Amino acid sequence: MTDFALQLAALEEDKVTPGLLGFTVVALLAMATWLLLRSMNKQIRRVNFEEPPPRRDVPTQRDDTPDDPSNPESAAAPGDETSDTRETQDNGAK
Repeated sequence: MTDFALQLAALEEDKVTPGLLGFTVVALLAMATWLLLRSMNKQIRRVNFEEPPPRRDVPTQRDDTPDDPSNPESAAAPGDETSDTRETQDNGAK
């Protein structure tokens, strides 16, 4: 306890300390942060996200026939790199 008393005695009057005002500001900021987090958690719990089922209305055709180069429909699949007609940008991205 004597160390604490020595520290209090060592305080000079011209030094600035946070005091009651500093404590009040920090306490109010902490309380506001706690209230915002509590409100955010309440709002997040209310979110009801359900992923829609995959669409099944688009029929897919599968042909087991070999690709015929003279047939334009069998040239390349839509995701194939050879059927990509977009231009390349300066940075290399399509």
